[in-house]
Amino acid sequence: MGVIVLNEELGIVFDTDSMKVGEAKPGFYKINLSPIEEQINVLETAVEDLFNCLDPTTSFAMAQPNREGALSRAGFITMFWVGLIFGLLFIAIMLFGMGGGV
Repeated sequence: MGVIVLNEELGIVFDTDSMKVGEAKPGFYKINLSPIEEQINVLETAVEDLFNCLDPTTSFAMAQPNREGALSRAGFITMFWVGLIFGLLFIAIMLFGMGGGV
């Protein structure tokens, strides 16, 4: 967690990480990096989840169980409807161009 100063005049400190008593060096500061490491772990989890989104056979980290492959099915359904709409639009334009319109 850090350093506890036992005697400021003599520079005696207690290191709570190593459980040792020692002499402090002038100008030496000990910084606890565990909060930063926790945030890095959160970021790494988020990046891993983003990379998993590129694979349609996986699911999100916070998704409900047994949702593997949902992205693949959703992509197929979306592209099916987009293709159907563009196909019907193309046929309508072709019929209109051949004189089907008034």
